[in-house]
Amino acid sequence: MRRFVAVMIVLSLLVPAVALAQQAAPKAEQKVEDPVEKKAEAKPEQKAEQKSEAKPEHKTAKAEHKAEKKQDPANKGRVPVVVDFEGEDALGQRLAFELREAFRASSGFRPAGAGDKGLRLRLRAVPEFKDRPNLGSIYAVSWLFSEGGNVLSYFLDSGLGVVDEGSLKREAQNLAARTDEISGRFAYLLAE
Repeated sequence: MRRFVAVMIVLSLLVPAVALAQQAAPKAEQKVEDPVEKKAEAKPEQKAEQKSEAKPEHKTAKAEHKAEKKQDPANKGRVPVVVDFEGEDALGQRLAFELREAFRASSGFRPAGAGDKGLRLRLRAVPEFKDRPNLGSIYAVSWLFSEGGNVLSYFLDSGLGVVDEGSLKREAQNLAARTDEISGRFAYLLAE
């Protein structure tokens, strides 16, 4: 009886696979036009058009972006950095904005795209007091190194802090200074 059940399970798995293979077989039998034969049949005027159309674009957008970065002397020696903010806290959003502005004004950092190699700061903020959200915010920040694209980022450091309306710029400058220290400590990762 067990053998019968095992055979039935195997057959139930094989029948759909065979049906799919049979459906795919007619598609594979369709004749595919050979581009070599098509070129041989083409007239001289058509051959010239086909050659001009057949030139592939070798440079991708990513390659062009890398070429632009290498050509820009203003970016040489500047560490690419991205500030990602998470949360709905108004003071935390303003802290992230001040931090981005501090990096733009800095001669050691430059804003980077999400797919670029560089430092990534993850900033999350919540109100210090739920009843009075604009009084102060508690934030957490993590420094990560990103190779770019869909590559997993490496954790470098983290920190916590409290910020209020009067200390936004000062706290952004402190975070930028700490980012400079971290980029110096992990400079071997950022070398191109």
